[in-house]
Amino acid sequence: MSSFIVWMIVINTLFWLVCCLGTAHVVRFLPKSWYEKNDWFFTEHSFERKLYKKIHLDRWKDKLPEGGGLWKFQKKELHETLTLEYTDRFILETKYGEVGHWCMAVLGFACIWVNPSSYANVALICAIVNVIVQIPFCLIQRYNRPRLIRLKSRLARKNTQSHTTKPQTDAGV
Repeated sequence: MSSFIVWMIVINTLFWLVCCLGTAHVVRFLPKSWYEKNDWFFTEHSFERKLYKKIHLDRWKDKLPEGGGLWKFQKKELHETLTLEYTDRFILETKYGEVGHWCMAVLGFACIWVNPSSYANVALICAIVNVIVQIPFCLIQRYNRPRLIRLKSRLARKNTQSHTTKPQTDAGV
């Protein structure tokens, strides 16, 4: 194997690691308020539920790898830690995930500039494959978020009901 090929493997491996892991890390530096102010971006559209049903997203979504553990968040703890705080964090994590995966999809096109121009077609194919790979992860975040928001509403109602105990009155006695 020529030194050029080894060098290109190293450069491209580093590029994709930085592109994916770096982006996933950088989206966490945006203030939490940015994610809250831009709720319009994260809102479920009317056609999405039909799409999720058509592609049977609920059947395969848990088979894809998830990287929450890299940032000390495990979605598997949902059943053990069912609190408003945990649900809020989970909703925020879906926003981090969605923005991160969309950014990875777009930034992946920079691989065209990392490689020699004679390999631009190969780099473009890699960038397009990267977009295709990122889309299911974005869909999973968008699928989970409305369910988590409904769960949060139920938990909030449950907490409100348990904290508002009406005093017993003996009306009419």
